[in-house]
Amino acid sequence: MFTNQIRIMRAGGVTAWLLLPSILAGLISSATYIGAAVLNALLFTELLTSRNLETIIYLISGVAIMLILRPLADVAGQLLQNRAGLKLKTRLRGALLDKLDKRGPMRAGLGRSGKIQSVLTDGVEAIEPYFIKYFTQLVVTLVTAIALTIGMGLSSPLIAIVLLLCGISIVAIPRLWDKALAERGQSHWIAYEDLNADFIDAMMGMSTLKSFGAADRYGKRLQDQSTSLLQTTLNQLRLSLGETGLSGGMKVLGPALGLTIAIFQIGHQQMELSQLFVITMLSIEIFRPFNTLSSCWHEAFFGISALPAMNAIFSAADATPPAKLTEQASKTCGNISFQNVSYTYLGANELALNGVSFTVPAQQITAIVGLSGSGKSTALGLMMGFDQPSSGTISLAGNNPRQIDITRAMTLVPQDPIIFPGTVREILLSSNPSATEKEMLDALTWAHAVNLHQENADDASSVLNLRVFEHATNLSGGQKQRLAIARALIRDTPILILDESTSALDSDTEYSVLDDIRQAKPELTMLIVTHRIDTAARTDHVIVLGNGEILCQGFPAELAKNPDSAWSKLLHTQIVEG
Repeated sequence: MFTNQIRIMRAGGVTAWLLLPSILAGLISSATYIGAAVLNALLFTELLTSRNLETIIYLISGVAIMLILRPLADVAGQLLQNRAGLKLKTRLRGALLDKLDKRGPMRAGLGRSGKIQSVLTDGVEAIEPYFIKYFTQLVVTLVTAIALTIGMGLSSPLIAIVLLLCGISIVAIPRLWDKALAERGQSHWIAYEDLNADFIDAMMGMSTLKSFGAADRYGKRLQDQSTSLLQTTLNQLRLSLGETGLSGGMKVLGPALGLTIAIFQIGHQQMELSQLFVITMLSIEIFRPFNTLSSCWHEAFFGISALPAMNAIFSAADATPPAKLTEQASKTCGNISFQNVSYTYLGANELALNGVSFTVPAQQITAIVGLSGSGKSTALGLMMGFDQPSSGTISLAGNNPRQIDITRAMTLVPQDPIIFPGTVREILLSSNPSATEKEMLDALTWAHAVNLHQENADDASSVLNLRVFEHATNLSGGQKQRLAIARALIRDTPILILDESTSALDSDTEYSVLDDIRQAKPELTMLIVTHRIDTAARTDHVIVLGNGEILCQGFPAELAKNPDSAWSKLLHTQIVEG
């Protein structure tokens, strides 16, 4: 457990220097409480004895100063803790995101997005009270308790030891329930994590749930999970309240024992009466930091429950780290070659790709086809350097994709592209800030995206001022895909990958888009991942995948001459179904 905590502390940058300012503020605050207690004790003694007016005024003035300094120290402590907490959360989130980035898209996507979101948001927020508030108060409590024990020990070692033991018991008693609290705390976090993940899935897939009439059923599932989360919360609360009651008993018992012993010692002339008030007041103050420490522990417990989920992210294997980026190689256009490539997803028992070898010729249009689960997306991910193959080699113009800046070499247009809100001009400029208006209009023309709305048909340039909503909700599926293709074209990379990114277009429009791009940019290497056989039939080169293996590859017309080839069977299937 401590090893895992140290790992997260390092990731969050939790050091003594980070906590030192808030610790000093906490010690100053404790000093004002102790100072006020001692001055009050002396004031009571003075009022019951000599009643010297000048002394009383000095003591009252001292108490007033302590009362003024106390809130200032408390506010300063809170501000410093918030500042340290902000640094912790920023660094920890950065470390978690960096770890997810190093895992690569092909590994990071294996977990549920809702669970990862829970760790990055609520988990990190819950960690702050533990590493900042609890650790700070722990140091303040130790220093204050030791100082008060030594101070009271000068008057009565017995009272000092008894009060110290009672104070320690406030912290020690809850440790008896640590195992049970840890188990229930972990159950609480898992229930919270599952509910959050399912809720996000429901929000993202609401249209699908509605279309299948499953919204009510899924809502009942969320309701049951909410009830389960409530039950785990109450179970944890019951156990927590039990140990809080015992700790509270020690908070009352400690000062009572101290006062009883003091009275006994006064009766046996082992202590002067003037010391009684000091002992009584300090016996209360010695428990104050322990009370605060106990409160900080309860506040931090939810964060402690999130530690295993964070460690799971930090412990996951990374994709093979890339070598030094070669800018010149990134801009080089050449063949993409797979040589006996195999790949297995983490946790999977079967190969996603099994000894695959093929070549994507430069400056040509190549189609990768195959049924769902054939390995098309896996091959595409490895090609883009998202992970390293289990065996075999991949080269792009003679370079490993993970050894070059892949963003300079190729551009991917997925089936459901992300379109950020803004005008068409802003969307295109986000892809290439130096693009001219002519270059933007050319890209829109090649992608058949000039007339996104009919009202703009008379003025081609007006499309640049068309405002697109978030997720392009004011565009049709085909318009959204064509705009995404235009955004990719304006990046002007040597390789363009269209991953089912023309699926919302009719066959004639799709053919026109691909043909216009080819005519305008003959030097461009295009790779099309598609289920449409008629689209693949018009390309220069086709690769047919099935069950993670190459079934056939070559020029479509040549492959069609062999009636037993996988390509011929796909053609026959389309003709029969069409």
